[in-house]
Amino acid sequence: MRAKRLSRLAGVLAVVALAGCDSSKKQEGTAPKEDTSSDFATLKDATVTLFPGHCAGVVVADGHHALTAAHCIDVAPGGHQPVVLRSGKLLTGVVKVVDPERDLAVIRFDEKAPVRALPIATGMPMPGEGLLFAGRNDRPIEPQEVELTRLGRCPSLPGVPQALFTSLRGEKGDSGAPVVDHRLQVVGLVHGGAACAVAAPTADFAPLVDTLVAEVAHPDAQQGVGGSGAAGK
Repeated sequence: MRAKRLSRLAGVLAVVALAGCDSSKKQEGTAPKEDTSSDFATLKDATVTLFPGHCAGVVVADGHHALTAAHCIDVAPGGHQPVVLRSGKLLTGVVKVVDPERDLAVIRFDEKAPVRALPIATGMPMPGEGLLFAGRNDRPIEPQEVELTRLGRCPSLPGVPQALFTSLRGEKGDSGAPVVDHRLQVVGLVHGGAACAVAAPTADFAPLVDTLVAEVAHPDAQQGVGGSGAAGK
């Protein structure tokens, strides 16, 4: 009898031990949720509001330039477009490029923005990829971890063969706000703020912005970039 009891006890202990091992394996295999709070703070700081308060944009590259949506720009290239940082600081800027078909525009600031400028991704994100969105910097919108659901044509973006269709929930005035990947590279700008989940991709603008940055670094080089529809045309 005692031998049988010991045998049963050993069996129970073995089952418990196996369950514990299995549980620890599950815990080991479950990746902890990534903390994106600092990324969202950086994204929010890099986001600008066009002045007077309509639309958004993002400080990129060398900190002297910002991307925004072309439909948010009311002046011709060479005209002035001020922006407001999250801190409330007003930066004056000049519109360098407006591309209505891609709904992208570039503003150059008179001074370097005192925030961390974000790089522009040189490649397109892939469907299923996780992205980050924070909206305008002048209102308390909850930051969002969103998904790129598909790439495709958007009728209001005739110059874009692959617009970014996402799961973001934008609001009126979010046009031009950045959508970034988890390396904080700008991959797109909101094409329409009110309940619009489509973003205009920015990868094709990366070489243009590089040229504009070179103009600032070497002002005597006379790069000659600017004008409506200047990018890639």
